[in-house]
Amino acid sequence: MKLSKRGRYALRALVYLSLNSDKEKMTLSKIAKENDISTKYLEQIFSNLKRSGIVKSVAGINGGYLLARPSTDISVEDVLNAVEGDYKIEDEEISENCMVKGISKALQRLVIDRINEETGKVIKNVTLRKLADEYSNTDRDADEMYYI
Repeated sequence: MKLSKRGRYALRALVYLSLNSDKEKMTLSKIAKENDISTKYLEQIFSNLKRSGIVKSVAGINGGYLLARPSTDISVEDVLNAVEGDYKIEDEEISENCMVKGISKALQRLVIDRINEETGKVIKNVTLRKLADEYSNTDRDADEMYYI
């Protein structure tokens, strides 16, 4: 299981949007520039987010994007489902000819099902607000530091 670049970019852009959209609508070009993400790639991501009701767009000269709901009501699961689909390890297809189906069933019950359950708990309970708060509580200057 791997959190794709698409999922990470979506989450990063949405946290940035949640931190800044209360002041103004945010353009994709600004979000892309501040987060070092291709505008074209972000357009594809935001198309999925808009279709899923996570963001809304306002057209016009003062247009841009806003969260469609409060950041406390948007979970990581919502975002990942919007841009990546169902986020879990797939069940194994067991061949009829397999002589030891029980091994696959044990692996499914003891490992895969438990990973899916725990991952589900995390992504359901972490919201954009929690991510934004965590970011705000860290030393933002660390983003600007260079180490030799």
